[in-house]
Amino acid sequence: MLIDCHVHLNNYHTGEGATPRPTEENVRILFEAMAANNVDHSVVLTSYKVDVDRPSVEHVLEVLSEDPRTTVIEGLRWRGDSRTDLFHMEERIRDGVVKGIKLYPGYDHYAINDPSLESVFRIAAKHDVPVMIHCGDTYARTAKVRQAHPLLVDDIAVDYPEVRFVICHLGNPWFQDTAEVLYKNDNVYADISGLILGNFTYEFERYLNARVKDMIMYMGHPGSQIMYGSDWPLVEMGPYVRFLESLEFDDEAWENIAWRTAAKLFRIDTSELGDGEAATTPE
Repeated sequence: MLIDCHVHLNNYHTGEGATPRPTEENVRILFEAMAANNVDHSVVLTSYKVDVDRPSVEHVLEVLSEDPRTTVIEGLRWRGDSRTDLFHMEERIRDGVVKGIKLYPGYDHYAINDPSLESVFRIAAKHDVPVMIHCGDTYARTAKVRQAHPLLVDDIAVDYPEVRFVICHLGNPWFQDTAEVLYKNDNVYADISGLILGNFTYEFERYLNARVKDMIMYMGHPGSQIMYGSDWPLVEMGPYVRFLESLEFDDEAWENIAWRTAAKLFRIDTSELGDGEAATTPE
């Protein structure tokens, strides 16, 4: 079984004059990509802003209609005039339609350890939902990379030990720093999504393979904290599945990274997913 813990329904690379696809069309294409790559479930992350290319969390929830193949994580807007309404976000989390929070430090021009985020982390702790954090390199030139450094996750992991945090993209290019934060903090996880834009080249895939293996050796037990993710549609799902296979995990670690850890973290009911034999309902 395979759970992709990091996908979006945004429009990317539309180009000048291109017509953005409706969210309903992006959902159809997502399910086609999942079927083609034997992905049983996807965790859909909404954006930190809403525009013609980035649907609101309300619209995403409406379009997906709690489809058992998907779980929704709400993106947080923390700067500017249209900040996320924490009251309504907490209602969605309380009602179980949203299963976590996604932070976009750097993009939204705040640091991971910004003290003002305390109220957000308190909501996550109260409802026992994970906080996913964009870490490392950014898609936008206007983002501030220093604010998204994975070492800053150590600050909040220590200050909020009851909250489970996810370092997205392995903190690329700061793999070793991410490994240290994971090694030190049991309440921190990471996904392997979005390491490149587009497809892997042979040389760069070999480079990433070596870096990630070094990171795993430093951590010692990657199966308990690392999760598979792609960052679709910024990347194709297939190359990331093959990259995961190239890391040559033992069977137990593979099962944990491929689906078990994500199922527990996001409380995904896997009883109707996969082949049915290995699937279990997470605690």
